[in-house]
Amino acid sequence: MSLQQTLANNPHPTGVANALQSAIDRLAESGGGTLILPVGTWTTTTLRLHSGITLHLPFGCTLRAHDRTEDYPRGKDFVGNKDRQPFHLITAHDCENIGITGDGTIDGQGPAFWNPPMRELAAAGVDIEAYCDEHGLHPVYRNPTHPWFREKKTRVSPLLDFVACRRVTLRDFTIKDSPGWTVHLHDCDDVRIQSLTIRNNLFGPNTDGLDINGCRDVRISDCDLTCGDDAIILKSMTDARTCERIAVSNCILSSNCAAIGLGAETSHGIRDVTVTGCVIRRALRAVQIEMWDPGIIENVVVSGLTGTSVSDVPLQRAIYVDIQHHRRTDGALGVCRNLIFSNIALTTRGRNLLTAADGATIEDVTLRDVSLVYPTIEDPQKAVAFQSSSQMSNDSPHTRDKPAVLVCDNVDRLTVDNLRAIWPGEGRRHDLDTNANTAVNPFHGPVPMHGLWLRRVRGAHIHAPFLRAHDPGKSGLPLMVQEDCKDVRMRA
Repeated sequence: MSLQQTLANNPHPTGVANALQSAIDRLAESGGGTLILPVGTWTTTTLRLHSGITLHLPFGCTLRAHDRTEDYPRGKDFVGNKDRQPFHLITAHDCENIGITGDGTIDGQGPAFWNPPMRELAAAGVDIEAYCDEHGLHPVYRNPTHPWFREKKTRVSPLLDFVACRRVTLRDFTIKDSPGWTVHLHDCDDVRIQSLTIRNNLFGPNTDGLDINGCRDVRISDCDLTCGDDAIILKSMTDARTCERIAVSNCILSSNCAAIGLGAETSHGIRDVTVTGCVIRRALRAVQIEMWDPGIIENVVVSGLTGTSVSDVPLQRAIYVDIQHHRRTDGALGVCRNLIFSNIALTTRGRNLLTAADGATIEDVTLRDVSLVYPTIEDPQKAVAFQSSSQMSNDSPHTRDKPAVLVCDNVDRLTVDNLRAIWPGEGRRHDLDTNANTAVNPFHGPVPMHGLWLRRVRGAHIHAPFLRAHDPGKSGLPLMVQEDCKDVRMRA
């Protein structure tokens, strides 16, 4: 009996899973190879790959996640991040020479694992205050315009989970509607992700695209990713190793969070990373480097980046680097050094922030040939005051809301060469955001903006001959503000 006939005769998701797993097991026992799935839509629970196995999804084949987690085998629990659940669609542990290829589709059925956003409930006439009281929801949800879906207690996340694997290939296929994290690679070596398409809901809860956690020698290229959370994020979590030698190139990215992210969880280290030739359709933050733990991020080069760093939600930034305590009470802070951002042309509404809590420094930073087009400006003082976020320089109270193209706090050895802001009304796409204000983000307007705001910067060489302050009130706004700085040199 063919695999297609076997699947058709066992249509329940557990039956499909058993049939597919048996085929995978038999192929592995015979020495490995490629298992070609038949054309059709197959709803299944967890599939576990073995060494030497490639799963091939041809055009017309859809592998769909079953929508009941109680029917899934329970994997390992992880304490500390609710997005790392013990339920997965495809997983592999301690394998080598494995992959998923083809022109088919993996459907995570995300909406089946979510509750509707407040704005949908409000539009249907639901009393949001009473609803939040009944369900014991966080105050952030007491907003009838809140656009994010809310995850149910259990869901399939990460959808694809690979742990301690070597020589992993993910190529050509499409993933849509992940319920949470989409692809999680944990402590893997020699990974190639090429021409992958992800189509997640932009307001799906924590629907990251690629979570590269403690991995080494990773190449990500030619991917097209749309994600509610970070499109590509590098991590070094408590149960992972350092993350090293990561190359990202020629990708097109959309996100309501960061298009390219490093850190947040940095218990160990992230180093030797290059991002080149990528285009951003939309993003809350184009490039983000965050440190919430006392690890290290070093040797990061971002170049050849263009697109639109604009999102529907507040607290927009183009380039964002931050060291903070987060929820730690031991006073430990991370180390971030040797960062180069060059050849960047973005349309944005937000600022660039390099901020570190007092007691830490961001060291050796270069911004070269960075051009930013502002069709309108998000007012940072209004947006920061009215929003709560763990990703808004929370331990830099002196500078987190300062209105300037580039805001620096506790930075040592800063080089700025040819930074340019093209302000609203200066003749380039100036009418793009005439109706930028929405119920979700009403903070745009004719905001006075300095070129640079520097606090506790030690050693800076700045050459930005075309950088001007944005002074709609003609009040003589200075180009640069300095607080407790040393050896800052600016030349025409």
